[in-house]
Amino acid sequence: MKTRVLLLSVLLASFLNMAWAGNAIDDLFTRVKNLPDAEYSEEKLNKSGLKGAFEGVKSIEVAEASIDETTYQTLRKEIVKRDYSPYELLLDTQDGDELVKIFMMKSKKKVTEVVILDLEKGEIDLVRFKGNLKSEILKNK
Repeated sequence: MKTRVLLLSVLLASFLNMAWAGNAIDDLFTRVKNLPDAEYSEEKLNKSGLKGAFEGVKSIEVAEASIDETTYQTLRKEIVKRDYSPYELLLDTQDGDELVKIFMMKSKKKVTEVVILDLEKGEIDLVRFKGNLKSEILKNK
């Protein structure tokens, strides 16, 4: 019973925090980091030797947590309805119980962030790449 009360308190505090905060992606990372059994890491990358998809990436941030059914349903409703501006939604797919979204934030000539969100029954995973990423998407704009 104490565990459920604690979990509900954390969820309520997270909801209130998200209602008053600005950046939806930062808020979601904070919320996932604060879930029970969450794991979080942020790695700053050395520029030398990075080629291909990782060229220009300065840091990678990962947050993941195991979740119960109630948390899954709550997060799913919230994630679907949330406004993620100033991020641009690149991919939004749902297959059964799995929900995947990919976002990017860009400046005039570079992509500065790419965020991958994967929610499924039992777990949530968030990955964020930050830096000055080259992008084929921007060549046509």
